Amino acid sequence: MNFTIKNLQFLLIFILGTAPVYSQLEFSGEVNLQGMYSTGEDLPFWMYRNSRGRISGNTNAGGWITGRAIYELNATSTLEGSVGILYQDGIADQVFLDESYLQFKNNWLEIIAGRKQQDEFYNGLSSSNENILWSLNARPIPGLQIKTRKPIFLSERSVLGFEGSWNEYFLDADRHVSAAKLHHKRFVLVLQPNERWTFKAGGQHFVKWGGTSKTRGDQPEKFKDYIKNITGLSVLSGGSSRHIGGFEAHVKRNFRDFSLEFFYNYLFESASGILIKNIPDGRYGIFFENKERDRIVNSFIYEFTYTRNQGSYFGGAIEDYFNNGIYKSGWTYENRVLGSPFFTVSPEGDGIVNNSFVAHHIGIGGQFSDYFNVFPYSLLLSYRSNGGTLSKPYISRQQAFYLYSDFGVLRNFINLDVQAGLELTSDASPILGLGLKISKRF
Repeated sequence: MNFTIKNLQFLLIFILGTAPVYSQLEFSGEVNLQGMYSTGEDLPFWMYRNSRGRISGNTNAGGWITGRAIYELNATSTLEGSVGILYQDGIADQVFLDESYLQFKNNWLEIIAGRKQQDEFYNGLSSSNENILWSLNARPIPGLQIKTRKPIFLSERSVLGFEGSWNEYFLDADRHVSAAKLHHKRFVLVLQPNERWTFKAGGQHFVKWGGTSKTRGDQPEKFKDYIKNITGLSVLSGGSSRHIGGFEAHVKRNFRDFSLEFFYNYLFESASGILIKNIPDGRYGIFFENKERDRIVNSFIYEFTYTRNQGSYFGGAIEDYFNNGIYKSGWTYENRVLGSPFFTVSPEGDGIVNNSFVAHHIGIGGQFSDYFNVFPYSLLLSYRSNGGTLSKPYISRQQAFYLYSDFGVLRNFINLDVQAGLELTSDASPILGLGLKISKRF
């Protein structure tokens, strides 16, 4: 999907044409400029991972500009349109769409058409955002999203509710299977007996289907194939689509001044994996958040990610996470892994070369302040032991340590942040990186 002036004109005309009075229409935007330096060929790990596709390993300079218009339909509903363009010298000498979408939103439902950046969870401290399968590591995929904005309870007095989403995405042409489709749905039960406790348990399902393979030609794309894929029947019938899914559990306890959340993500790619054959694989975590932002430490996260079973502990075929024989680009978009960035993508773009690993991750956030200024910061520390894949293991396991810090030195007419990163691995020289980010909202 390429950015054109016609796209922008259509979007603005549509929004302005629906506005009877100017007071109901709000405009906003932001400008971000970033410069980066590295002592190695690539930047240190956390200086470009989970950057929403805006920064690449070899980026020296980049920037993105976003314009947004919000029209109030009534007291509880809004219509929003946005266009954002992105440039970075690490990819190609051209401009990309960072965002381009129309969104309807009320107090419980959200519908998005186009390309929209995902919401950030855990104050940006997590290694893979909301889930191990769906991180902030890649640029958003264009499509249609329908999702709840909050838990929907069965009645005003009910303690049982649910969250859910139904999404259809369209992958671009530059892949082993071009123009493939991606279906995603999520359903989570919510138990909230009182204001202090919240329990969540559910799952999500992705299926990549259709498209034209470089080696196998056109893949089935009829409506009956869509039904088979979204229901999972194509797994039983041996269809050509590739399925990825996961279960999740969350326990959150609210205290007077802070909250604690414990969570677990389980992943699978086969029918046997649904039966918890891959345990103990997954992401385990704890998140602390202070309700008062003006604290030296206002949030903390620890995550442990383990992926060395893949069904092998109980015999039978292994899962080989994020790889597939037909969709050989793997669980990637624009050669960036869609899930946790601890999974390593092949430089040639033919899947994942490291999906068997153990990782420990710590994120710390907070701010320093005086009477006139606020200085927010974030700190990420990660250790990873990489084993390659179970079918093609590394000769010796690679040990890696990643450190990243972002410190806000100015919060005034502009925002100015200084960034630093360090990458230490057992098979390469240390990499040190520095960055400077300037941003302005209006």
